[in-house]
Amino acid sequence: MVRETKFAASVIIPTYNRQEMLYQNLQSLKASAISKDDFEIIVVDDGSSDNTLDVVRNFTDSCQIRYVYQQDSGYRAGRARNLGIELSEGAVCILLDCGIVVSQGFVQAHIDAHAKPNSVVLGYLYGFSNTDDHAEELDAAVAEMNLADVDRTIDKLRETGRFPDLREATYAACADNMSALPVPWSIAWSGNISVRRDRLGDRFRFDENYRTWGAEDIDFSLTLFESGAQFSICRDACGIHLPHSKSHEVNSRSSRPNKIYLHSKFKRPETELLIDIQSWELNAHLMRQAANVA
Repeated sequence: MVRETKFAASVIIPTYNRQEMLYQNLQSLKASAISKDDFEIIVVDDGSSDNTLDVVRNFTDSCQIRYVYQQDSGYRAGRARNLGIELSEGAVCILLDCGIVVSQGFVQAHIDAHAKPNSVVLGYLYGFSNTDDHAEELDAAVAEMNLADVDRTIDKLRETGRFPDLREATYAACADNMSALPVPWSIAWSGNISVRRDRLGDRFRFDENYRTWGAEDIDFSLTLFESGAQFSICRDACGIHLPHSKSHEVNSRSSRPNKIYLHSKFKRPETELLIDIQSWELNAHLMRQAANVA
């Protein structure tokens, strides 16, 4: 059953043993231009053993914030996000990873982007990539940042073109018109995305069968796409993806079985291609195919 709407938005943040990043994330949300009474924050802890709860307690007086804990039972990001959605009381559900600091206008931009009730809105993530190639440079930029004024750092990144979102080439190819993309769902990841809660209803949730990293957010977005959702990019709903260790090779190994499972569910030509093509490269691949046929 869909809960009563008390807020303009609910920011849903799954986390696991990332207390420092979560603190930075919440500090940036605390500085939001929108009134704290107009949005809520739901932190869903997927079984952390660090001081995550103490971090959340630091913000109980300054934010409308709730903490939910689920026992550590392996990777359950999908279940964590579903818990947040089920508890949410905002008109718009904003799914946000804890390793992201956001602009002061982030929450309001997501809300404003939902003039159409059938929208799935992708926020922009500076510093978001699949490798650690520029981690040291990004670390240096972040080290100088004031969490109460993330906008100043974002303005510099925007002006200089440094550390663009991994999906920037795709956005440029469609001139930010995601309806022109053959598979917009392939880049609609859950790190910074929003959907109206009445659009989600009781039907649309993350598939909790994904128990390792990869593809569960694509599954979620593809399900919405097949129901007629319209995808859009909102550059003002922006943040900075904090640098942290990652391995493209490890992630690829983890995601491949998940992509096979994804294809077994949807059985689309595009989901079959996705098994061997990176999700952020799939639109370009399909557009090249279409151009060659033409």
